[in-house]
Amino acid sequence: MNAHHDNAPLYRRFAELLHRAMGLDAASLGHSAIERAVDQRAAAWYADGHADATLADYLNAALTSPAIVQALIETVVVPETWFYRDADAFKALARLAHERLYERGTALPLRILSLPCSTGEEPYTIAMSLLDAGIDAAQLRIDAMDISERSLAVAQRAHYGRNSFRGNAFPFRDAHFARTEDGWRLAPRIVDTVRFSRANLMQLDAAALGVYDFVFCRNVLIYFDREAQQTALHALNHVLAENGTLFVGPAETGLLMRYGMQSAKIPLAFAFHRATPGDTQLNGWPTAPLATAAALAMTHAPVPALAPLPVFSAEPFAWPDPVARTSINRAAFNGIAAGAVAPLNDATSSAPLHGSSLSAAFKPPMTSSQAHNTLPPVAPAPTNAARDSLEAAHALADAGRLAEAATAINVYLEQHAPHADAFYLLGVLADANGETNLARGHYRKALYLDPQHTEALAHLATLLELEGDRNGARLLMQRASRTQGAQRG
Repeated sequence: MNAHHDNAPLYRRFAELLHRAMGLDAASLGHSAIERAVDQRAAAWYADGHADATLADYLNAALTSPAIVQALIETVVVPETWFYRDADAFKALARLAHERLYERGTALPLRILSLPCSTGEEPYTIAMSLLDAGIDAAQLRIDAMDISERSLAVAQRAHYGRNSFRGNAFPFRDAHFARTEDGWRLAPRIVDTVRFSRANLMQLDAAALGVYDFVFCRNVLIYFDREAQQTALHALNHVLAENGTLFVGPAETGLLMRYGMQSAKIPLAFAFHRATPGDTQLNGWPTAPLATAAALAMTHAPVPALAPLPVFSAEPFAWPDPVARTSINRAAFNGIAAGAVAPLNDATSSAPLHGSSLSAAFKPPMTSSQAHNTLPPVAPAPTNAARDSLEAAHALADAGRLAEAATAINVYLEQHAPHADAFYLLGVLADANGETNLARGHYRKALYLDPQHTEALAHLATLLELEGDRNGARLLMQRASRTQGAQRG
C-alpha cells in the first residue's frame, strides 16, 4: 500500500499544526505540497540522529519543538515577489503620503508596515517610491516583518538576482542599485530606511506596535481559511490608524469588503480604509487614533520581537502587472459583445477552467468538443492607439475617477476589438463600487477572451468564495497558479 496513504492521518495532523501556527489552509496550497514539505523535513530529522524514528515520532517531536515547526514552515514558504509588483499601489502610496504629511505636518514621521515582507522587495519598493517622490527619510518609519528567518536574512543582505526584477524597464534599478558579479546590490540609503523583524500575523501584539498610516498585507489572506482571515484582519485593523490605508492583493478585495472595509476608490492599487462610522463593521472593530502611536513613531529602537511562531508569507503564484494581452477577432466575439452571458451554474463554477467550460459560461450550451473548436483565434496585440486608450482609462482609475474610467473603457470597446484587459478593468471598477454581479460578468468576459488571464481568475475566485462556493474558488485559484507557473517557465 502507498506509504502516503498509510500515513494520511499523520499528514492531516501536520496540516492542523501548520494551521494553528500560521493560519494556513492546507487546501489552498494542496495537500500534496504539505506532504512533500513534511517528507523533506522528516528526512533531515531522521538523518540528524533519529535514523530509527517514524513519521509519528517526528510529529511528536514537532508538537513540542518550536524549532522543528519553524524548519517545517521555512520549507513550506516559497517566496515569490519582485520590485514594484502591482506598481499602482506604490503610485497611490506616494500620493497619499504627501496628502497625509500636508494634512498633519511633519512633526511625526509616516509609519508604514509591510507584513509579510518576504525577501524585502516590497518594503524596499515602498522606500524607493517615497524617497523618489521627494519625501525625506527622516519623515519615514518603515517596518518590515515576516515569519521566515531565511527570507529576512535575504532582505537584510539587500542583494538581488534577476528574478526580483520583472518587466522591461528598470529606471529604479539604475538609480538605486549597484551592479555586482551575480546581481544587484541596493544602495545603503534605501536599506537604512527599512527595519526588519520577525512577527506572527496570527499573534500580532498591536499594543506593542502602535498604529500605522499605511499597511501592506498582500497575497497572504487568500491562503487562510475564514477563521484565520478574521484573526488576521482583526490584527491588521488594530494596527491601522483611524484614517490609515490598507493595501491588499488583487484577489483579496472582495474579502476586505466582506469584513467591513471600504474601497479607497483607487481600484488598481487595491487599497482600503475603515468604513465610515455610519457603516457596519465586523464585530464593532475599534478605531485606533494616530496619537496613541506618537511615542513609538518617534523612537528608533528595534521593533519588539513577537511570538516565536510565524506569519505565512508564501506566494506560490504571482500577479503580473496588467499589460497588453492578445486580443481576438471581433466577429468571433459576437456572443459576449451582445451581452449573451449565461449565469455560471454550479457545474461550471466547480469545473476546471478549460476553454470549453469558459465558452459555456458565455454562449448557449454546447458539447465540450464544439466549445473547444469554436474558441476564437488569437489576433495581433492592440495597436498603439488602442493601448493608449487603455492606459488613459487606467490613469483615470488611479485618480479615483471611476465613472470616467468606465466610460473610457466602454468607448475603447466600441472602437477596438474586444480585449481581456478592458473587461478585467471594468470588473475591478465594478468591484470597487460594490457591484458584484456586474464585476462577475466582466471577469467572465475577460476569461472568455483570455482563459489564462491570471488576475481575472483570481478575482472571480474571490467572488465565488464570498458566495460560499469554496470548491469552485479553489479550482479557479489552482488554475491561476498553473497559469502563472507556465508564464514563469
